[in-house]
Amino acid sequence: MKLSMKHLVIISLLFYLHGQNLSASDNMVIIIIDGARYSETFGDINHQFIPNMWNMSAGGTIIDEFYNDSMTYTSKAIPALWCGTWTETVDTVNNGYDTQYAVKPSIFEYYRKQKNIPIDKCYYVLKYITSLWLPSFDPDYGPDYWQTLHSEGSTDSDVSSEALQIMDACHPGFLLIYLADVDSRGHSGDWNAYTNSIQITDSIVAVIWNKIQSDSFYKDNTNLFVTNDHGRHDDDHGGFRGHGCGCDGCRHIMFLAMGPEIKENYISNQYRRIPDMAVTACHLLDVNSEKATGEIMAELFEINAISDEQSSTIAGDFSITPIYPNPFNPYVTIEYALKQSGTIYISIYNYLGQPIITLVNSKHNSGYYQVKWNGLDNREKPVSSGIYICVMQTTDQTQTRKLLLQK
Repeated sequence: MKLSMKHLVIISLLFYLHGQNLSASDNMVIIIIDGARYSETFGDINHQFIPNMWNMSAGGTIIDEFYNDSMTYTSKAIPALWCGTWTETVDTVNNGYDTQYAVKPSIFEYYRKQKNIPIDKCYYVLKYITSLWLPSFDPDYGPDYWQTLHSEGSTDSDVSSEALQIMDACHPGFLLIYLADVDSRGHSGDWNAYTNSIQITDSIVAVIWNKIQSDSFYKDNTNLFVTNDHGRHDDDHGGFRGHGCGCDGCRHIMFLAMGPEIKENYISNQYRRIPDMAVTACHLLDVNSEKATGEIMAELFEINAISDEQSSTIAGDFSITPIYPNPFNPYVTIEYALKQSGTIYISIYNYLGQPIITLVNSKHNSGYYQVKWNGLDNREKPVSSGIYICVMQTTDQTQTRKLLLQK
């Protein structure tokens, strides 16, 4: 079936409309709490050190099996959280101080380049340090697309105040806040100082979320992720003072997601890992993390926002029943009925509007039909978890359905 210019325009319009709904939130805030052990966050059944985040989670999703799956120290885990992949780092000198840069591009670079975002709308906020870690010099991205590095203050409370001022003054669409005190207090070996610092970060997360909900720029238009770079040794491997090994205490970390695209009052037990964070954030920002290796954490997404149906009807010559199951894994069934004979075209596209596979392109007699999609592309390669659009078309009618592949 050859698509006419009229139908191509219709499909383009439908993808534009879907784009508005699939990424209804324009903004993303990520808070990284350095070095909090899971047993002191969501792994504590009493949640004594994170009462605010526990209360907030009723309006969002906790991933109970989120892990640092590689190197459990900050200099490697932070670039992995930025880049959506465990990336090599290279020693360099910046402003007279020794530091490192990531080899792979970061979420900052993807966001700014692909969406043409000015530098003052993309921020990384942290306390004052001389050796700021840098994003990549990747030839396709690099310094032209780095974020604003705002390094001021000496405590997490200072960082929170700076972030709030930036949200007021600049309204960045992407904001990453790095809180370092939990890790430094943990290294001190002082249990009370360590747990008190967790309570402070808990209060900071609540303050940032309240700001999001009270600012008209961010309200109902912003997703929030809160996670860690690593945990700390469990009691069988030296205790909370240190980290850096492969014990569960060092690997098991928290992940909380909030926002209009996020399921409410949900706890996921699906195994996830550090590179998945940036890839999922990119997905929600409607950018392609093309050099990352993580997966979209599709289980976070609110099903009702994914499964509603849209169509553009020019003439009623065929109908489609609700697609099932949706979300799906490993396959989904698409049932349709033709009132009269004609040629029908059914194809799958990803959320960027790129074609994945054509399922049907042939002439049918009137009657009822079904076709299954098994999550493979036209090269028989598995596609990743995420949102897809099924486009169904006859000579004079086009309809679309949203699908959620959840692995």
